[in-house]
Amino acid sequence: MKKTYNIQKCPITNSEEYFSYLDLGKMPLVNNLSSTKEESLNCDRFELKLNYFPVSKLSALSQVVDPKILYSNYLYKSGISQPYIEHCKEIYSFCNNKLNLSNKDNILDIGGNDGTLLKTFLELNKNLNVLNVDMSSNLIKECIQQGIPSINKKWGLDVAKSISNKFKLITTTNCFQHTKDINDFVKGIEYSLDKDGFWCLEFPYWENSLSTNQFDQIYHEHAYYYLVSPLKILFEKYNLQVVDVSKQNIHGGSLRIIISHKNQFPVLKSVDNFIKLEKETLNEEYYKKWAINIKQHIDDSKNLLLKLKKDNKSIIGFGAAAKGCVYLNSAGVDHTILDCVIDDTNLKQNKYIPGTGIPIVSRDYLKNNKVDYILILAHNFSEYIIKSLYPEFLGKIIVFSPKIKIL
Repeated sequence: MKKTYNIQKCPITNSEEYFSYLDLGKMPLVNNLSSTKEESLNCDRFELKLNYFPVSKLSALSQVVDPKILYSNYLYKSGISQPYIEHCKEIYSFCNNKLNLSNKDNILDIGGNDGTLLKTFLELNKNLNVLNVDMSSNLIKECIQQGIPSINKKWGLDVAKSISNKFKLITTTNCFQHTKDINDFVKGIEYSLDKDGFWCLEFPYWENSLSTNQFDQIYHEHAYYYLVSPLKILFEKYNLQVVDVSKQNIHGGSLRIIISHKNQFPVLKSVDNFIKLEKETLNEEYYKKWAINIKQHIDDSKNLLLKLKKDNKSIIGFGAAAKGCVYLNSAGVDHTILDCVIDDTNLKQNKYIPGTGIPIVSRDYLKNNKVDYILILAHNFSEYIIKSLYPEFLGKIIVFSPKIKIL
């Protein structure tokens, strides 16, 4: 089986014009946690480099890993995050206010993970007709056990045609950037979306990630790094229209884009506002300067940890998240610097962070071990994590994004 595929032309315009602007070297697969320390230190690594296609303004990995390797046994569970559950409630309120959802309406969640979004929807309206489509076989089993109808397949036109229903609401949260074949994905949306419905799409906003130094959004699952401008071009190829854009705080700063069939909803001014911002802010010089600053940021953060370690301070991490794995590997931070990483996901506990030899443990570690510093690795939920640590933890907290801070 071929493990990797190169992205050598823009999937939106087919342009082969691009330049590279950040190379993080060889990186392990951040969500494929290791069973042993030895396995962690000797795991496979793959090129992690970003290219920019100026014609469409799309950023993309130079090389993507086969999705069967990435998602066959996926350990990230969205339901472990209380902030995400609260966000799901807000999504329902927003969409219901726009669409006035009734018991007859069908709702599809693509990349629904463990079913948290649809479960939350059903708690607010138990009569909704829902369906989850996700590639992770282990998580689909969990959805079905919870009574959420689910299909274990990669979304695209063929899957859309296999489903008889049309959907008043389609949701995709923190998933679209994982998809390599975005044209087939959008064809499926166009086919399955009811004529008077809309697609609620959320993803980490790349302009925000750039401005807040969130280089740890870059990993092999994220094939593309989206702005509004390239997505508008993509959707219009399939007679779909961006009608609204808004910022969301979730996942370190996301966008919510509402997409409908053409001429079904008024296009709000927010769409042009975001496109104007991107045009005025982002260019080749900006990207290359940003990459230089990120390299310096990585070096500075590692030097801080090394200084603390030299002073015999004990340091652990919190959050065995993909972002944390990217940071640790790009900075060369391993088990000689961090004693362990705490994570509340039971599937992750007793495993190891890929590439580092760092064990993952439960919060019980804090009851039996003196800890001077906790480095927040899942920084997009740092406020929630910090509140959850007190008053049991009385040491200091390190946050490295957007700037390095000790709290």
